[in-house]
Amino acid sequence: MSQTEAPFPESPASSDEYSLDDLLQFAESNALNALDKSKIARTSPYTVGKFLTRLPVDDRRVVLRLLNIEGVAEVLSEMDSEDAAEVIEAMRQARAVKVLEALDPDDSADIVGDMEEANQHRLLNDVNPERAETVRTLISYPEDSAGGIMTTDVATVPKEFTVRQTVDHLHTLHDEFEHIYYVYVIDKNGHLLGTVSMRDLVMAKTNDIIGDIMHTELRGVLNVLTDQEDVTLVMAQHNFHALPVVDDDNRLLGMITDDDVIDIIQQEATEDFQKAMGAGGDESLNDPIAESVRRRSPWLLVNLLSAFMAGGVISLFEEQISHLTILAVCMPIVASLGGNAGGQTLAIVIRTLALGDFEDQDARRVLIREATKACLSGIIVGLIAALAVGILGHHWDVSAVIFVAMIISMSYAGLAGALIPITLRKLKLDPAQSSQMFLTASTDIVGFAVFLGLGSWVLL
Repeated sequence: MSQTEAPFPESPASSDEYSLDDLLQFAESNALNALDKSKIARTSPYTVGKFLTRLPVDDRRVVLRLLNIEGVAEVLSEMDSEDAAEVIEAMRQARAVKVLEALDPDDSADIVGDMEEANQHRLLNDVNPERAETVRTLISYPEDSAGGIMTTDVATVPKEFTVRQTVDHLHTLHDEFEHIYYVYVIDKNGHLLGTVSMRDLVMAKTNDIIGDIMHTELRGVLNVLTDQEDVTLVMAQHNFHALPVVDDDNRLLGMITDDDVIDIIQQEATEDFQKAMGAGGDESLNDPIAESVRRRSPWLLVNLLSAFMAGGVISLFEEQISHLTILAVCMPIVASLGGNAGGQTLAIVIRTLALGDFEDQDARRVLIREATKACLSGIIVGLIAALAVGILGHHWDVSAVIFVAMIISMSYAGLAGALIPITLRKLKLDPAQSSQMFLTASTDIVGFAVFLGLGSWVLL
């Protein structure tokens, strides 16, 4: 079937934009050229961005040619920076430069930072010198720091300005700056002196001096090297729409807005979950197969090693298992319940660490409490399991073994579920990094050893 004959979706007459399903049907039908230019322009940039991540770079360019420069910038800002960088690198030089200039400075920096160094120099040499310098400064900061995610589009005034002068100044910035929540007051050297909110400006008299109405007791001021996880905690603590970012000399460098923090929270949450399971922190379903395999394989090899260790424990009791096969039947039950109990503790502890609600002096108390919780759960679950084995299998001696083994195994699992992330944090490592794998390995080994050891001692 030719491209012109390929079927593509007929959207309802009341719809003036495409849904993601509509766009995917165009791609599956090889009918991207049949997209309606005005309709794609009205489609949410987020939707278009999600669609483009599923396409090869040449097809992405086909879609983006239907949009003006501002539209392209909006779509790219919604995409992963690596995908956006790949698109811009494939554009003609003149168009790529215009897009970079249309993006917010922080978005430009994120995208340029993911480009090959040669492409960075090639594009920034043609970008507006002021914007190029801003981008170079932003990409010099660590990617996961306040400096790496801030925007330099900040409304500033000297303390000598009147309210009228400040409002007139904001009018000139309205089209250039996306977010103006606060006006930051600085001295001639750029040092942060205070802030004025939009409410303060509205309520003040036009002849009032900014220095007289500004707030000088500043809260939520971030150092440029503050880790992005700490940024989210500060934003949550103060409930501000924006946080100022300064250097070590208190010179104002930029600000971080609440929408930036939402992105960070989403990124951190997904990264922690994926790392806990041994996948790449920023891995997605659309990544190249070889890249995903490369990221996952090392942790699977660690998992293989731990599985051999657990298998080695079982092999020590091979003779006992051959004499009493009920041990083989009940063995996975103990290990499975231990792993689940540890997983519950692990999830709670990692969340607590992420929220900043844990201090080093809390470690002993947390370990004892979590081991106690798991022990009590082990008594309840172990009793039910023991009754089930005794009633259904008529092995009351095995019931006693499984009851005691369940308590010991689950108590250890609760302890390990708290100890592993706390230890990783103490070692300055990510508490979420493959903690689930380490937990599963240790609970399997302990569960098998305890159950088979008790079973051999009591039954044989």
